Amino acid sequence: MKFKMNNRTWTIEEVDQQEMRQLIKEYDGAVEDLGQYFGSTQPAKQKIFLYNGLCFEQQRQTLMHELMHCYVLSYLFSVKDYNEEDLCNISANSHDIIHEIVEQWEQKKTR
Repeated sequence: MKFKMNNRTWTIEEVDQQEMRQLIKEYDGAVEDLGQYFGSTQPAKQKIFLYNGLCFEQQRQTLMHELMHCYVLSYLFSVKDYNEEDLCNISANSHDIIHEIVEQWEQKKTR
């Protein structure tokens, strides 16, 4: 599924665990064996990858988590230190955007 964030087109793709590990290894340079990876946001590719072996509710929660990474990377790329006020502003400003994308994803998923 494609969506826009800060006038950039991103894609959400569902992948199996082996592909998820390979994508993370290529992106981060290493993969520790810490169990399953649920998701990955890769700004250079403008893609969010979701593990397709999750139940719907966990996949939905993972998508929201990855969309927060996407939001932060799209609007606040160079900021690394956040205080409580910053986090509250980020959450408040991103809420509608993220929930709209999740609703579109849910509609496509349930068809």
